[in-house]
Amino acid sequence: MDAMKETVLDQARQDQTRRLSNAILRRTIVNVILFSVAYVAGFALFMLTLGNVVSNLVYRLVLYNDQIHGLIAMLFIPLTICGFVLGIVLVVRSGINRALGYFDLLLDSVSDILAKREGPIVLPAELAPTAMALNGIKVESEQNERTAKAAEERKNELVMYLAHDIKTPLTSIIGYLSLLEESPDLPMEVRARYTGIALAKAHRLEELLEEFFEITRYNLQALPIERSRFDGVLFVNQVIEEFYPLAEGRALSLAYEGPEELSVFADASRVARVLNNVMKNAVAYADAGTDVVVRTNLTVAADGFVWWELTVTNRGRELSPQHIERIFEKFFRADEARASSGGAGLGLAIAREIARAHGGDIYATSDAGVTSFTIWIPQGPSVIAPSQSACD
Repeated sequence: MDAMKETVLDQARQDQTRRLSNAILRRTIVNVILFSVAYVAGFALFMLTLGNVVSNLVYRLVLYNDQIHGLIAMLFIPLTICGFVLGIVLVVRSGINRALGYFDLLLDSVSDILAKREGPIVLPAELAPTAMALNGIKVESEQNERTAKAAEERKNELVMYLAHDIKTPLTSIIGYLSLLEESPDLPMEVRARYTGIALAKAHRLEELLEEFFEITRYNLQALPIERSRFDGVLFVNQVIEEFYPLAEGRALSLAYEGPEELSVFADASRVARVLNNVMKNAVAYADAGTDVVVRTNLTVAADGFVWWELTVTNRGRELSPQHIERIFEKFFRADEARASSGGAGLGLAIAREIARAHGGDIYATSDAGVTSFTIWIPQGPSVIAPSQSACD
């Protein structure tokens, strides 16, 4: 996308330079021709109508001195030529000043963009490509500013909600611990129940604090990627094992599909976070009693480039195309009804940024209640075994 934008700007810059230079040259040539025609016509008209009158007047002014009059007559032609040359110089200078005036217009337009003044950028016809490019930049800047402002407002709202939600489990923890401290003679089963409730609230508090820190430290622009070679199958199964307790609590089955060994090259800790975030989403929204399937393999594209493919599939509520389109936006949560118990809406955004930092990407599809997230991590332009699949 950035390369395409750079190409478009390059073409616009070349088009602008060509149009501006042609316009200045054309206008200067036309002005020189018009001045030359006017000057010659004026000189001829002067000689035909006032030449003798002026000559006689000069002759009288020099007291009828033939030598002085002859000298002035000899200087008349060179002076006429000098006047013509001076006029040409002034015409060319006027063209140069007009060209320099374009720079003032451009600086004013850039100032309008920086000052965020309303209305489109209006420039002369010669600067049409630049006006179009500046208006595009202005529109994009305004859109980015609105997006950033909306994200900041959403972030502030989430921080406020989380800060408020933190009080609820904290109050419960303090209340139950206070009961245990103030009533040492409570029956063992009651103490165990209160302790279990306090522990559950403590776990919930830990989740909320983790979400809070996730929001405050969200900065994916400087995401370091440090690749190494490792077994992708062992890696995937280790991530799956982390979700067995959560899956059992929702009566879900976790399944792995893929080869027994798979050598891959990536940043294991970063990809683990991608797969963890996708798995967390799949387990949270899968229907009870269904399977969450994780597939992995190496895939070769039509151009021979090899990709590490990871796909997580679950069965549950179907996501609309609008949700699919926005699901990787930061702070976006498809199910607002679960906002108080769900995450901050950063997991999938972080997953996409990590995948893209690798040079890959992540995609989502949802059809008839089956939702799949596919992660692509580039491996390099090499040949893989014939038994492995190829991209369509």
